Amino acid sequence: MTLTTATETTTEVNLVDRVYRSLRAGIVDGTYPPDTPLRLQALAKTSDVSLIPVREALRLLERERLVVATPNKGARVAPISLECLRDLYQVRKIVESEALLLAAPRLSTAALAELRSLVIKMADLFMVADKAGYLELHRQFHFAIYQKSDSIWLMHIIETLWGHADRYIHLAVRYERSAEEVLVEHLQILDKINSTDFEGACSALRDDLDHTIQRVQAAISVEQVEDRLAYAQ
Repeated sequence: MTLTTATETTTEVNLVDRVYRSLRAGIVDGTYPPDTPLRLQALAKTSDVSLIPVREALRLLERERLVVATPNKGARVAPISLECLRDLYQVRKIVESEALLLAAPRLSTAALAELRSLVIKMADLFMVADKAGYLELHRQFHFAIYQKSDSIWLMHIIETLWGHADRYIHLAVRYERSAEEVLVEHLQILDKINSTDFEGACSALRDDLDHTIQRVQAAISVEQVEDRLAYAQ
């Protein structure tokens, strides 16, 4: 491979990655709502690239089930499915409970104290409506626990599941009721670990995941009503 060819290939990969990240972020945060058509020409113009990086980025997103491609009709943002949500979160409950069971006995008093501080910061960010900051710390909290499982494969699976859950997590956080709720749900996990009630900690984790399902269901119901009202007007 010549230097020129290698450089061109690297540039093309970088362009695909840039378009992929931008589109993925837009789908996850709702900039591109479910069922939105994703037109190649428009996306290429917006991203200031040729059609090739856009096509490749859409293929990557299709593998993640964030995009649906239909022959002769093009691509669109995948719809939000309650069936998919329940299936995904059932698997999350199984896998993340196992990681928690392995990790809990390995969490030191100092580590638990750090996690408590993280939860308080999460609640503070929630109170000032810093959604991005809150979600970043939320991920840090859970992964700080799971990483103590010392299982490379569990972490790989969990990271994959969280990638698929991103859109649901962003939707659910709109329907968190209060900072107090954020505190209670996450501190309960830590309290159970601290008292060596590891099964109780897993139960608290599963409750937290169930509450996410409930919030997404509420969000979908509200958006369906809003869509019907908009159509009626």
